[in-house]
Amino acid sequence: GLSGPVAALAMVAFALQLDVPTAAKVWIGVFGFVIELTIPALYAYVSELYPTRLRASGFGWASTVSRIGAGFVPVIFGSLLWPYLGLPMTFAVVGVLTLIAALWMGAAAPETRGRELDEISQGTTTSV
Repeated sequence: GLSGPVAALAMVAFALQLDVPTAAKVWIGVFGFVIELTIPALYAYVSELYPTRLRASGFGWASTVSRIGAGFVPVIFGSLLWPYLGLPMTFAVVGVLTLIAALWMGAAAPETRGRELDEISQGTTTSV
């Protein structure tokens, strides 16, 4: 839950230090490192939320929606946010949105640590 906001902070620092190439490279490296840790954990967690019989389809739909969103974000980022807010503030806005999503996920998403997949599935779906 913290990785998204931490990645956003790294991008704000990157944008603020573009004039200092070494510092900018460090911050973009921090961003890359955090994201590379986050993506596998997120993929594992999302797939645990679906019952076994629907896991592949559910994860496929979640992945598809994510990829469609990722296709629109550069357009929104490059044409709406960056020109009006500047690069550091654009990354800050994205960071706030990411923080809101992480807080919502922390409050609304089920805890899966130490639970069997069938037990998780029974708690999040109705029996068929």
